[in-house]
Amino acid sequence: MISENKIVLVLGGSRSGKSEFAEKLMRRSEGKRKGYIATSRILDEEMKYRVLLHQERRPADWKTFEILSEAGEAMGTVLAETDTVLFDCITMYVNNILMEHISKKPVETLGVEDLETLQQALEKDLARMFEEISKTSGKEIIFVSDELGMGIVPANAMSRVYRDLVGLANQYVARRAGEVYLSVAGITVELKSRGVEL
Repeated sequence: MISENKIVLVLGGSRSGKSEFAEKLMRRSEGKRKGYIATSRILDEEMKYRVLLHQERRPADWKTFEILSEAGEAMGTVLAETDTVLFDCITMYVNNILMEHISKKPVETLGVEDLETLQQALEKDLARMFEEISKTSGKEIIFVSDELGMGIVPANAMSRVYRDLVGLANQYVARRAGEVYLSVAGITVELKSRGVEL
């Protein structure tokens, strides 16, 4: 399902150039109100440095919305104030949902039922977000996310649950996107038009 709005997903690994590419896509929309959805929690100096790098690259006229969870509810407000939105990133957004869940129980007790519960919560919020998007038209929403599923299987349950949730979120957005890109080593290719459906 592709809405009347332009939905774009940019995937890539760490330091792949995905955010820089997404920001270039944003800059193409001249004369439009631009919004930036920031999802990272600043918990240490290293994360603070990463956030500062992103902030320094953004033009002053991009309005920042800090949304750590429940993006579905907030998206309506964001779209009312902007024409083009950069959601950076799904990976940290999913991390926030996972951290909120495990704050209520010991990490070592994570199991299949937790993955199912988290998957349902994530899909519910993503559905709410796209419901808000569907109420508008002529908007451009660019999502950024990490591709985490190409490495080895993580050794602990929390990392495996996180990897699976990000993969599921990426698939959810990709199905609704008109364009899907993959960035590797600063080189970006468009994927969706090359996809094969059986």
